[in-house]
Amino acid sequence: MKNMNSNKHIPVVQQTVEQIKQFLFTSGLEKGQHLPSEKELCTQIGVSRNSLREALRILAATGYITLEPGRGAFALRTRELDENDNVITWFAQNEVEVQDYLEIRSACEPLATKLAIERCSQKNLERLHSIHSAFLKAVETMDMQKIVIQEGNFHDTIIELSQNKLLISLFKIMRNRTIDFRYQSLRLPNAPQDAIIPHSRIIRAFDLHDAELGETAMREHIKLGIYNYRLAMIDAEIEDIRN
Repeated sequence: MKNMNSNKHIPVVQQTVEQIKQFLFTSGLEKGQHLPSEKELCTQIGVSRNSLREALRILAATGYITLEPGRGAFALRTRELDENDNVITWFAQNEVEVQDYLEIRSACEPLATKLAIERCSQKNLERLHSIHSAFLKAVETMDMQKIVIQEGNFHDTIIELSQNKLLISLFKIMRNRTIDFRYQSLRLPNAPQDAIIPHSRIIRAFDLHDAELGETAMREHIKLGIYNYRLAMIDAEIEDIRN
């Protein structure tokens, strides 16, 4: 990596994100291999540790790396994700893994929501509202990077607020699959827009401190996602027949 030239038109964190991406794509690093230490990356890129850490969080949220406490960053992707990648092909190639993931998520995330509402403080409620507002702004501008990040923040925060260590550990185990599914599912037709109303219902359940309502709202949110995914797969099959 070369030291980053100052560009006043692009935030330092975003420049850092792009620099690390280029390292992932050109260094010969393989999936699962360790990135250089924070100290080494700061020196090579020429940024502060705070900027680097924020860039690493973005890359983790968007599925390029995984962060392991006490161990550092590891490569998840070694090529760029672009709009030309066929989302339907990805779902078809990973059908069994997706089905397994959705079964676990359908069972566990509504429960996490119920527990989170029962245990949520006012401060954490405000935090969740802030994430929801950021998601709405991202959808309004169709900024896919921010959409993926804030969608992840919304669901990950609810799981964290459940305060159930076993549930939290389970979702950590599924994290790589979650990131892949989240990125691909948000590329389905109108998926970001379709998430607005379910998210709003879940937030309203938190406001009302209605755990049963929240559990139901999350369950319906996941069902809608599964329904849209299945519709997209059927549409793809029909298109193949026509061609």
